[in-house]
Amino acid sequence: MEEAEQEMSRYLDLLQNEYAKKNTILCFGMDPIVERMKIDTSKNLADEIVNYFIRIFDAIAGKISAVKPNAAFYLQYGMDGLSALVQIIAKVKSAGMPVIIDAKLGDIGRTAAAYARYIFEYLGGDSVTLNPYLGYDSLEPFFKYHEKGFYILALTSNRGAADFQLGRLETGEHLYEHVLRAVCGWSGSVSSSGAVIGATHNEFRGCIELLGSIKCSVPLLIPGVGAQGGSYSNIKEILEELEYNTGIVRINASSSISYAHEQFQSLTVEEASSRAVEEMLG
Repeated sequence: MEEAEQEMSRYLDLLQNEYAKKNTILCFGMDPIVERMKIDTSKNLADEIVNYFIRIFDAIAGKISAVKPNAAFYLQYGMDGLSALVQIIAKVKSAGMPVIIDAKLGDIGRTAAAYARYIFEYLGGDSVTLNPYLGYDSLEPFFKYHEKGFYILALTSNRGAADFQLGRLETGEHLYEHVLRAVCGWSGSVSSSGAVIGATHNEFRGCIELLGSIKCSVPLLIPGVGAQGGSYSNIKEILEELEYNTGIVRINASSSISYAHEQFQSLTVEEASSRAVEEMLG
């Protein structure tokens, strides 16, 4: 039992340790869009993608405490993209930083188990984003990897979130509130189960208040900062005001860091990304 408890807390420890070292909860979303990248497409594409993102990573590593590659952005480039993803994950993990695989997976039984094996055993991810729409049995194969982390979609940052997530159940609560309560329930046996809550919603504060009201402190992944309009400083202020465990939260920014050279055109890619991060952190 003692060994199992240690395994179950390993991802939380990884999050807390990075926060303690750097005092930042910024997560760097590494999503390749070749047309926007300053790379030579006549060369090996996998190598070019890896070099591009690792150069940025090395420049900002002291100001971030996780990375989040979105699997789809790599898979669109076939085997080159997959090769790049595997290499990037290995390089980031060698630096001791948590890697969140953004895949929003959700499927039945053995299919979910196959996805879990791919994410954790082949790619080597530390955590993954999951879609709970198919219910608990679609998540359970992932939860068997006790040392890993799991971010369940609750209230996402896209406009279409209102189509279902803001709908009300017979109990009167929103669907996203029901998901948050479920995540808190699961956290009793899966301590590293957490939630995705978008920074762009007026309901964000209410989400944190709900978690506080049921004495639930789970890892949170907060997208929507930067290009999508959310503010890192505003979100961090809310978390601190409501006394949430900030060390297990990550606020993600992707395009605003990866393609900051489009805004700061006189700077190198690395310099532009560093400038964007500095302005974001304030």
